[in-house]
Amino acid sequence: MKGTVGTLFSTMKGRQTMKNGEHRGLARSCRRIFGPPSMPFMAFMVIKVLVLPLLAALALTGSAGAANEVYGRPASQLGLYLGNGLLASWRVPAAREVVEGMLAADPADPAARALEGRVLFFEGRYGEALERLDALGAAGEFRDLVAATVTATAGFQTRDSEWFRVSWGDPKDELLVEGALEGLERVRQAVADVLGFVPERQVRVELYPSVAAFTAVSTLTREEVSTSGTIGLCKFDRLMVTSPRATTWGYRWRDTLSHEYLHLAIYRLSEGQAPIWVHEGIAKYLEGAWRGAPGELSPSSKALLARRMADDTLITLEQMSPSVAKLPSAEDTSLAFAEVGTMMAYLVAERGEGALGGLLGGLAGGLDDRAALERVWGDRFAAFEAGWRAWAETLPFDAEASQIIALHLADEEPEADAEVGPGAVPDPRAGDYARLGDLLRQRGRERAAAAEYAKAYALTPGAPGIASRHALGRLVLEQWDAARLVAERALELYPDLAVLWQRKGEALLGAGQPAAAAAAWAELLEINPFHLPARRGLWAAAEQLGDADGMRRQEAALTLLQDGGTGGDPHGTGLHGGGQE
Repeated sequence: MKGTVGTLFSTMKGRQTMKNGEHRGLARSCRRIFGPPSMPFMAFMVIKVLVLPLLAALALTGSAGAANEVYGRPASQLGLYLGNGLLASWRVPAAREVVEGMLAADPADPAARALEGRVLFFEGRYGEALERLDALGAAGEFRDLVAATVTATAGFQTRDSEWFRVSWGDPKDELLVEGALEGLERVRQAVADVLGFVPERQVRVELYPSVAAFTAVSTLTREEVSTSGTIGLCKFDRLMVTSPRATTWGYRWRDTLSHEYLHLAIYRLSEGQAPIWVHEGIAKYLEGAWRGAPGELSPSSKALLARRMADDTLITLEQMSPSVAKLPSAEDTSLAFAEVGTMMAYLVAERGEGALGGLLGGLAGGLDDRAALERVWGDRFAAFEAGWRAWAETLPFDAEASQIIALHLADEEPEADAEVGPGAVPDPRAGDYARLGDLLRQRGRERAAAAEYAKAYALTPGAPGIASRHALGRLVLEQWDAARLVAERALELYPDLAVLWQRKGEALLGAGQPAAAAAAWAELLEINPFHLPARRGLWAAAEQLGDADGMRRQEAALTLLQDGGTGGDPHGTGLHGGGQE
């Protein structure tokens, strides 16, 4: 909904005017405040009888006496209720209008000052919010959250685009900023095209340098982050994302930013009424739209969905609530995303992209999730679900993409395979060959190690850690085409593993194809922009191409990564990917 309280109660020739449909949004706020009415008409009457007289008095006369009491409720109490209801809908400018009216009526009103503290927090003015709350002697979870946010964002820098303001703390994370702004502007346009949503003000985006900082401000626990792989969140009318630096392998960080922006759009378009399966389904389906790939699902997610459908062990929609971040395993989280993402893909395939906006509109209009889906589907929910299952069973998948690569935090104990790629080795003999190869490589016997890696690969070519090792062995032997083919086959199964893009880039550069190598490393930076071997590779490719500007960009990035920021860097030091990739 695009209107605000400021537009609802504008003065036009001495009259109050309400934009068409705005009463519905206020009705929802009042339902949250006063409880559900027996019928929609009662919700409207709450606004007409209680809220309109109050706001008319506050906004039009500014007189405390004129709005001292409305039907037995103090004006400050109603203003506090309404303001908090608007904040619950993330209608922050509207809540600001309410608090300004309350303060104009009585600057010393503690209810107005308390509401102002909350509004300041939602506006991103964390220090001022904490000052207001402490001046009132506030205590409790909200005050603690504000204080934690003040601490976590101390020293943050900011950079703006037309619609977004990105903030970051660690100097190294500046490498993310331009790409973040560019990707966010593209997803904003894609969401406007598909869902018709345009934010009413600049969207705040915060990049946190560590999982500890992210959990402090997000209300998630470290265990939930580690178990589910939740690395970003949209809450309190802002996007919060953990830097890829905080993970061992990196992740598709611009897709994550896109996903979180979509949650903002979904929340606003549904008036906060979308259940988690609708939220995650639409966000998952559209998260790749910024790069022209809506509905994209990874090979491992497709294989997982097929296996769990065959086993009849899907996650129910009810089990996904209140958050997929609270599911017990990374596999269950991946499955939940695959389920609801393909549900929305099926809906779009059968009813068109307009069905997504129609679904959210139905929720905003008061329908429950099943009824809203049935309205755009044109049949019972059970028929939709049966159709989706039949459709999903026809999706092609590669059974070799059997591993779910869970998020691994950089400050956790390193995985045994950290130098060459993640994932368990399903064949014990292949594991033995791989471990022997690792020992030989550690002792400088690279060619002997390559031979052991080849034996392991012959037994389990679909294991990404084994494929990475085998490609590394071919690189050592300068068998460029062989290394490239191994990397490309593994990337067909696991396109989100940075180490495999590193192997491909090295193979292409060795084969005298610097432009293709640079493209591979550019894809790697979509997963881990802090990857030192990739940055060095891009510099070498730029040198071969005579690209002086490209060389300077990588020199600046390498200088920042090696000298700037705080703490150690977990992302490797050698061209062949020594260290954690």
